[in-house]
Amino acid sequence: MNSIIKKIILVLSVICLMMGLSACFKDEETEKTVIESVEQLNGHDMGCMSGSIFDELIKEKFPDSDIIYFNSRSELLLGLTTGKIDGFISDEPVAMMMKKQNDQVTYLDEAVGEVDYGICFSDSAKEILKQFNEYLARIMENGHIKDLQEKWITPEGTQQKKVERQLSGENGTIRCVTTPDAAPFSFISNNEFQGYEVELLTEFCEEYGYDLEISTVSFDALLTSVAMNKYDVAFNGIYITPERSKSVNFCTSHYKGKDVVMVANGNVSSESKDIITTIKESFYKNFIEEDRYKLLISGALTTLVISLFSIIFGTLLGLLIYLLSQMSEVFRKIADAVQRIMAKLPAVVLLMLLFYVVFKTSNISAILVGIFGFSFMFANVFYGLLKSGVRSVDYGQAEAAMALGYESFKGFFHIILPQALKTIFDPYFTEVIALIKNTSIVGYVSVNDITRASDIIRGRTYDALFPLILTAIVYYLLCTLLVALFRLPLKAYIGRKVRYDD
Repeated sequence: MNSIIKKIILVLSVICLMMGLSACFKDEETEKTVIESVEQLNGHDMGCMSGSIFDELIKEKFPDSDIIYFNSRSELLLGLTTGKIDGFISDEPVAMMMKKQNDQVTYLDEAVGEVDYGICFSDSAKEILKQFNEYLARIMENGHIKDLQEKWITPEGTQQKKVERQLSGENGTIRCVTTPDAAPFSFISNNEFQGYEVELLTEFCEEYGYDLEISTVSFDALLTSVAMNKYDVAFNGIYITPERSKSVNFCTSHYKGKDVVMVANGNVSSESKDIITTIKESFYKNFIEEDRYKLLISGALTTLVISLFSIIFGTLLGLLIYLLSQMSEVFRKIADAVQRIMAKLPAVVLLMLLFYVVFKTSNISAILVGIFGFSFMFANVFYGLLKSGVRSVDYGQAEAAMALGYESFKGFFHIILPQALKTIFDPYFTEVIALIKNTSIVGYVSVNDITRASDIIRGRTYDALFPLILTAIVYYLLCTLLVALFRLPLKAYIGRKVRYDD
């Protein structure tokens, strides 16, 4: 109990410290030049979202500027408000939402480009694309699409709710993918997908007898997931370009807009709040409002499930690989070769290969793909640890086991393995912790884990500190829980076979 109390006090202390440091740094901010025209930005640092087409536009409009890449719109906004960049290009509807949410940014009146928006379809969904284009032509003619645009594409768009509809699914399910930070086109509010394109697709599905299933990925994986036929449809306020049209099939443009430049407006919050008040307000905005705590709880459980089963299956698979390698010289060489390859392969690359290539035609859950991938990676790690652990056991131990009448496998599990595990005990749990932390990349394969939940919240509140602190706390608690869960039985197993303090 005392240990738990100490950890709670430690966590609260970390929150207060981070909030305090944040407040201190804000107070020490120096005055920056306020950008008032597009011409002023040339030569300044410009932000760009990975996977977008804005880098080419930046090179054209701001040839003397350096480009700094970010993974999401919320990170771009954070970079702008903290002075990491001086501006970034955004489509006007999204810029409208950012300006509404954050009083320290604005966008310049002068447009830097014009754009057609479209929803993209995979090659396997060309019949659905044909039907959707028929539907668009009809609502453009009767003016209904204008009604939807007036409802959603306004500064108050994130306060709107789509009309609830009963989707029959009699003609199948359309598997869609989006990112959750593209208001007013798509976003999550009260744990439901909302937005202009969400309602557009929902109405289409109701009329044509489809059900609608929406998943999320990072923006740079959005078009890839459709180009590889992993999903039928991708939407996110996506620009129609000739280059993108080579990989995916776009519908008729459903909205025409313009690109604008987001800049800091020079405003600094005039309110001076104490740390406790700041924590309370951030906690409410990021955790309570719109039931956002449900996203975090769901994400934490997903991370727990992936980590738990990956550790179990990975350990068992690694043990099996080791046993088989002792039975066959050929298998041992193959296992060693795979281990060397896996040691140099980034985890995110393996997961994306599994999700978008190996299982691209399968409806297998992305969570199961994550468990499969991390189990395989952990099996290779444990196989390597086990080899070094067994080598550390004196060969005389195996001879003694045989002299006592133990068969090969029985001797291994009763005599050799416990001593090997004792040797690799600490390195094993170091790798367990590393695996739990590495699960933060599963958002690349459409899994809403705790990190993705944090991204979703930051995409709605544009507040970085509190969601990131909560995410860090969850990972700390998960690492503590799972290490304790596996440490006790493993230590007991070793203790029954060898004197642990030898």
